[in-house]
Amino acid sequence: MYSKFLKKGIALGVLTSAVLIPNDKVLAAEAKNAEGVSTVNINKGYLANATAEIERYVETELKNVYEDMAFTQVEEGSYLFVRTEPSQDSEWVGKLYEADAAKVIGPVGEWTQIESGNVTGYVKTEYILTGESAEEKAKAIVAEKKPEVDVETLDEATAEELAAECFSYAESKEEEAARLAEEAAKAEEEAKAAEAETVGNGQAVVDYAMQFVGNPYVWGGTSLTNGADCSGFVQSVYANFGVSMPRTSSAMRSAGTEVSYSEAVPGDVICYEGHVGIYIGNGQIVNAIDEAHGIGVSSATYTNIITVRRLL
Repeated sequence: MYSKFLKKGIALGVLTSAVLIPNDKVLAAEAKNAEGVSTVNINKGYLANATAEIERYVETELKNVYEDMAFTQVEEGSYLFVRTEPSQDSEWVGKLYEADAAKVIGPVGEWTQIESGNVTGYVKTEYILTGESAEEKAKAIVAEKKPEVDVETLDEATAEELAAECFSYAESKEEEAARLAEEAAKAEEEAKAAEAETVGNGQAVVDYAMQFVGNPYVWGGTSLTNGADCSGFVQSVYANFGVSMPRTSSAMRSAGTEVSYSEAVPGDVICYEGHVGIYIGNGQIVNAIDEAHGIGVSSATYTNIITVRRLL
């Protein structure tokens, strides 16, 4: 007589050859690959000098490692507040950004209690994915970032390792403050570095231009040695640095980027009514003045300034 039983994914074949006593047990642990099964009750049949061969197939039914997960569903660039209490009047303790992951640790109603990163609190349920939708989202993210992984056969330990690599989590209020402070400091450093680079490049322009102090002024000229007028002088100096400038002083008023006089650094071009020069610092410009004075140094505020232009 051959009897077959199926319980919790385990198929058992029992071959009997004598009288069996009801409720006696066959030890499945004696069979090969009997993990997870201690005993199997034989409720029907008779046992007496029986020879039993157990063949089984285990269909693994792991607890779904993502069943308690949730994911934010807000627009990109937006975020969801995590609050201390299930009320919009309560204090926020963190923020969940688009597609951030969380663990559901409380009942799901109008509000859901979650845990994400270093943040624990309540979120509006309408803005998160839970249940099967969250499970599918989790699997999709892991599959995209770790295509070599079979997301359908993950054990809990492996899933936890992958979660740290594949998912993003909430940012606490304290973490946000630290990040913003770090970003501000970095931006300030970058601004200073950019300014230093500008000053350095501008100083190179000044150093080059100062070589021609004492050379003649020639109306309509562009030669730094044989003679240039004010715009010809500026145009030729900047041409040495690969910068193309307009030919007239009025057209130079729209070149580059405008800065205030208080922000002027060496190398900036200062434009006046009918005149132009190169700022050298300390309230002075180098410029082609006139036929009587040639190329020389003048006060940057000798007359009204129309605009200051930065070319580098």
